[in-house]
Amino acid sequence: MRMLRSLVVATFAAGVVVTLAANSYGNSFGNASERVWQMPSQATLAPERMAGGESSIEVRIREGATFGSLMAEYHLPGGAIRAAAQPLYDLAKIRPDRTLIVRYADGTLDPMGVAYAIDDDRTIHVERDGESWSARIEVTQYASEPGQRLFSVEHSLWEDGLAAGLRPEDLARIASIFEYELDYNTEIQRGATITLAVDVQTEILPDGAPEGDPPREKVGVIHAARIESGGKVLTAARFESGGEVSYFHPDGTGMKRPFLRSPLEFSRVTSGFNPQRFHPILKIRRPHNGTDFGAPTGTPVRSVADGEVVYAAVSSGHGNFVKVRHEGGYETSYSHLSKISVRKGQRIHQGDRVGAVGMTGLATGPHLHFQMWKGGKLVDAMGVDLPNTSSVGAADKAAFVAESAPWLALLQDQALVEKDTDAP
Repeated sequence: MRMLRSLVVATFAAGVVVTLAANSYGNSFGNASERVWQMPSQATLAPERMAGGESSIEVRIREGATFGSLMAEYHLPGGAIRAAAQPLYDLAKIRPDRTLIVRYADGTLDPMGVAYAIDDDRTIHVERDGESWSARIEVTQYASEPGQRLFSVEHSLWEDGLAAGLRPEDLARIASIFEYELDYNTEIQRGATITLAVDVQTEILPDGAPEGDPPREKVGVIHAARIESGGKVLTAARFESGGEVSYFHPDGTGMKRPFLRSPLEFSRVTSGFNPQRFHPILKIRRPHNGTDFGAPTGTPVRSVADGEVVYAAVSSGHGNFVKVRHEGGYETSYSHLSKISVRKGQRIHQGDRVGAVGMTGLATGPHLHFQMWKGGKLVDAMGVDLPNTSSVGAADKAAFVAESAPWLALLQDQALVEKDTDAP
C-alpha cells in the first residue's frame, strides 16, 4: 500500500501520529485532496466535508498502543472489525511503528474501512458493507528475473548491507549460508565484498498506482554467493535435492559442518585468543584462552554443535558457565552468562540456546567468553580447522553442476559488477 507524502504530521495523546492524506489508489481509499485534520482529544467533532469522496488517515502505531484503543480513539467498532479479520489475521497483533490506514466517507467520521500492513508484501483490508464488515488480504505481486547484487563492507555486514538496499532477512540468509565457514565477527574485514546471484523480484504495480511511484525491488532466491575478505574467498551455490535446500562449494563439497564458527549471530569481537593477555580486572598477565564477543546483555548464545551439557552452573571467575562435550574429542564453553538455559546432562543440538550474554564473574562489561578444546587441549576456536560434512551425492553431481553453472557465471559477470558498483 502506497500513500502520498504527508504535508503535516500531528501527534496525539493516544500514542499515534495521524496524517490526513489523499490515497494513491483511487479505487481503494478515494481521491480526497490532501489536508490535515486536527482531531479533538475525544474525537467527537467531524472534519470538514472534503471534495472527491473518501478521505484516509494514516495512523503510525506507537509503543503500548492496542488495536482496541486505536479503534475507540477513531470512533470505529473495533470488536466487529477484529472479528471480521480474525479468520485471516488477528489485528490484536499489530506492531509498533507499523501503520494503520483508516477510511472515512466524504470527509466525515463515518468509517468505511481499515487497512494494516502485516509485512512488506501483505496488507489486510477490513471494509464496511452496510452494517457488516468483511476482510481480505492483498498480496504484492512480483515479476522475477536473474540479477546480481554487490556491496562492500566499510562498517559492518549489517549496516552496509542495509545501506545497499538489502533487507534484514536477506542479510540473515547470507549469514546462514556461510556461518559454518566464516565467523562474521572476526573474519569480515574492512573492504570485504559480498556478491550475490539472485532472482531480482520487481513489484507489479496495480492499476491506479500514481505515476512516478517506482516499483519496489527485493532479493528473491539466492542462487549463488561469494564473500571476499582479507585474501580469503568463499563461494557457495544453492542446490535442492529431495525437497531439501543446501549450499555447496562449486566443487560440490558441503558448506554445512558439524560446528558453527560463532556462538553469536551478529556482534563484535572485543578480545581474541591471546596466551599473554593483560587481564583488565586482575591487572596481571594471564592467558586468555578463548575469544570474547562483546554484545548487549540478553543477546542469545547458541551451541556451536550437537553435544551433551557437562556443566551448567556458576564457576568462579567465569560466572554463569556452560560447558558442552561434542563428538570427535571437542568441547566448548560459554562464560559470563546473564542466564543459563540448559541443565547438566541435557542433550542439545547445534544452534540451541545455552544462555544469554551477561557480565557475571570477572567481567568489566557484557560479553561472551567462548572457549574450545580439542583432545583436551585449548585451541583457538576462530582459527582451528573444523571437520567437514557430506558433499553432493554422486547421483546428483551432474544436476548440481548444470544448475549452478549459470549462477556461478553471473557472480563473475564484470559488466554487472561495474554497473552495480556505479549505482548511486
